[in-house]
Amino acid sequence: MTKMKLLNIARWLVVLLLIVYMIVSCAGNRISKADPAAVSKAVLSAAELSHTQEADAQMVKRLYGVDPAEYDSVVLQYPATNMDAEELLLVKLRDVSQQEALLAAANARIDTQKTSFDGYGPAQYALLTEHCIIETRGNYFLLVVCENAQAAKEAFEKAL
Repeated sequence: MTKMKLLNIARWLVVLLLIVYMIVSCAGNRISKADPAAVSKAVLSAAELSHTQEADAQMVKRLYGVDPAEYDSVVLQYPATNMDAEELLLVKLRDVSQQEALLAAANARIDTQKTSFDGYGPAQYALLTEHCIIETRGNYFLLVVCENAQAAKEAFEKAL
């Protein structure tokens, strides 16, 4: 009789864990109706990027290999010189199915930057390894590399 009670408790525990997992998974993919300009303003203000410039569509394609026309909104602040690593990419996706491709492009960009600075740019390499955040929230994507990356992430989450 004791084994049956333990088995029932174990079953309910597994069901409860599955429910919690499903709720957490769904919460991370909520579609936000936040205005991309307002989100961008909040994140850029928190990031305090001092050594970047705004990119056009051609530069987004060159650095990330993605076409900005395939997304609802793309904001890219990239290093003004080859000697800096500060960067911010904020994208409003048309569909959450675009998350994986954008994540792969962002990881490839960070890997390229790490390779570039490894060995001769210790401060930039440290930014890329210690102050780099990649975050996906439903239909928004953020990549930020800067001293204030955590503040930028918090502004991103709050703006959504």
